Order: sequence, then C-alpha cells, then structure tokens
Amino acid sequence: MKKPGIVVIHQRAFFRDCFVRCLEISYRSHGIFAFTNIFEWRNSTEQNALTPAVIVFFVDGSGSSSVADLQFLESSAADVPVVIMSDIDDTNYVMHALRNGARGYIPTSLPFNVAVEAVRLVEAGGTFVPVSSLELDRNKQPAASKTNELLTERQMMVVEALCQGMANKQIAYELGMSEHTVKVHLRHIMRKLKVRNRTEVAVLTKDFFEKTNEHGWLDSATGSHKDIQSS
Repeated sequence: MKKPGIVVIHQRAFFRDCFVRCLEISYRSHGIFAFTNIFEWRNSTEQNALTPAVIVFFVDGSGSSSVADLQFLESSAADVPVVIMSDIDDTNYVMHALRNGARGYIPTSLPFNVAVEAVRLVEAGGTFVPVSSLELDRNKQPAASKTNELLTERQMMVVEALCQGMANKQIAYELGMSEHTVKVHLRHIMRKLKVRNRTEVAVLTKDFFEKTNEHGWLDSATGSHKDIQSS
C-alpha cells in the first residue's frame, strides 16, 4: 500500500538528518524523504517523494536559499502544503511566506516535538504559525479592529474556527454546515478582508479574537457577546 510522503529539504546534513529521524519516529505510516535542495528532489525517482503530503523546506537566514527555490515552492504550494522552517523569526518575513502560499512557519527556536506536531497539523489541513510570529505591525491593527464591522455573524464564526486551526471539514461539522458552504464563506471573507489565503485571515483577525471572551464571539450587528454554541 502506498504510504503518504513527507519531503524534507535542507542543505545541512546534520540538522536535516536529525529532523528526519524525529519524523520517522512520529510518522511510522509515512515515507520520509530527505534532499539537499529542490533540484535533487525534483530529480528523484521515488514517486512518493515527488507527490508528497507535505514539503518541509528550510530557509537559511544567511540568504543562501535561492530566489528560484522560493519561487518554485510558491508555485508548488497550490498543490502540496508547504511548511517553511527557518532561523528567521521576523514578522515581515513570516507574513511574506504566508502571503506566498506557505501553510506553516516553524522557527528553529521551537523544540523538535512542536515542529513535528506542526507538520501533522498542516497535513490535516490546518495552518501553523507560532504566537511569537503573530505580532501584528501597527499598520495591520486598524484592519483587524474593523473585522467585526466587515463580516457577517456566520462569517465571524467561520473565522473564529479557522483561527483555532480547524480544517474546512472540522469547521463544517462544528457549525452544522456543508464543506462547500464553508469554502464559500471563506472566499467572501478573504475578499472583504483583502487577503489571499486562509492563513492571512487567521493572522489578520487574531488581534480581534484575543479581545473577545475565550469561549464566545461578538455579534456583528449589535456588538453584544454570544456563546458560539447558541447559534
């Protein structure tokens, strides 16, 4: 039976092999494939490696990762979830990666076990960005503060579920709607917030939800608090 694959791309053998070993221990039902660079990966003869469930790509803060590599990953992200792992923990760089299609961003300051579970979350359809990388720039805050004015009540519920890392199927189950309806809501939400993907939605609206009760949300029409279970 064909195993789903996870591709790890890193030019430094020591770090690459350590992370691959962690994945092999945690993902016994997967095939783990390691490559030095994208060229080596694309020339692999292993079919499971060429059509992976997730790609983990390491970006070196020294700038050694080529522009061509990053552009290739941006195009690949449309079909395969891409997780960027890097020693760059700059908010602007993280946002750039997310805007260009990355489904996860893992700073190398995180422990291995967290990084491994982040890959699992992305494979399941979620997104991963560490809290330290979600600090919004001041010019993002006005847009976040208008979230409640721009979105309908139902759209707010979808966004809150998305911010909790839920995949579309989970959101549909939790809110009692079809997966197709969730996708329609997300398209409208992205258009209203002027963002290009679900990760940007989560980053942009995080500040708003931090100001609401942990177990509820604000009614978009009245501003009053409601329990999410009551709708």
